[in-house]
Parts: sequence; C-alpha cells; structure tokens
Amino acid sequence: MDALHPEVAGEFGPLTEYVGYALRRAQLKVFQDFIDTLDELDLRPAHFSVLTVVDANPGILQSRACAALGIQKANFVPLLDGLQRRGLLRRVALNGRANGLHLTDEGRKLLARARRLHDRHERRVLGVMSALERKRLIATLSRIAGLDEVSPRAAPAAARRSPSGSAAAPRRGSAAKRSP
Repeated sequence: MDALHPEVAGEFGPLTEYVGYALRRAQLKVFQDFIDTLDELDLRPAHFSVLTVVDANPGILQSRACAALGIQKANFVPLLDGLQRRGLLRRVALNGRANGLHLTDEGRKLLARARRLHDRHERRVLGVMSALERKRLIATLSRIAGLDEVSPRAAPAAARRSPSGSAAAPRRGSAAKRSP
C-alpha cells in the first residue's frame, strides 16, 4: 500500500488511461469543492444551474429548462418547488399547462452572491491549467457532451437526439412516449 495514500491499495491498471474514468475523478473533485463552496448559501450545484439558466432566459418554459439541464422531470419539479418556497424563483402560468420561470429579486441577489463564490471556486480549479488549456478543455468537453449544439431554447428537440444526430431512445423510466 502507498504510505502517502493508505486508502489506495495497489495499481489502477488501465483505468488511468480511460477518458471516462479521468472525467469522473475530476468531476468528483470539482463538484465536492463546488458543493463546499456553495454550502454557506444552502445551495447545491443543481440549484445554481437552474438559477443561472433562468437568469439568462427569463420566462423560459419549465420543460425547456429541465431538458436543457438534463435533469429528469421527477427530480426537477421538487427542485423548483424548493427554490420557489425559498422565494428565489417564481412560476408564471402561460396557458394553463406550461410555466415560465423567473427569478425573484431575492433570487437575483442570491445568485449574484453564488456567482462570486463560484468565481473563487473556478480560480481554485483553474489554478492547475493555463488559459489556453482551459479554453481547449471547455471546447472538448462541450463537444463530448453535445453542448456545442444545444441552447436552452432549443433543448427539447436536441435532447431527443443522440450525439450522432439520430433519434435517441427515451431514458428508462422516463415519461417519454414511445412509438407503437
């Protein structure tokens, strides 16, 4: 066992060469720092993402925000309920079936504080790379995730496509309609 890292036993084999493994390890490290950073505001990364998307797209349909962020509807509704209970977000009924999302004044204030904290978090993460490396990393990750093709306003159609552009199968357990 490694004397410096007793929790690590043995070799990782080819894991360290796998993109998915490296992404997951980096994601865990970055998210834990972000979770710790936002803790003083009682926000989670998903809350921050929702507030940020709604701030950038006032009145965005609830369904489009859900699809753009890749959050399952079963998880998104309680998340919105919590933000609304805290007075950070409001839903505006548009036609009896759809809701447009808007930040409240309190939501905008909290998001501004969260962004300042996020900036500190981002500086910690970026401390291990140059500006050019950051730009390349963001571009590469966006291509992998298909984000270079998706905007929140176009998300529902794009969310139904696989990275190859073919129609994607609905997620298991989703309410997506299947063709007979």
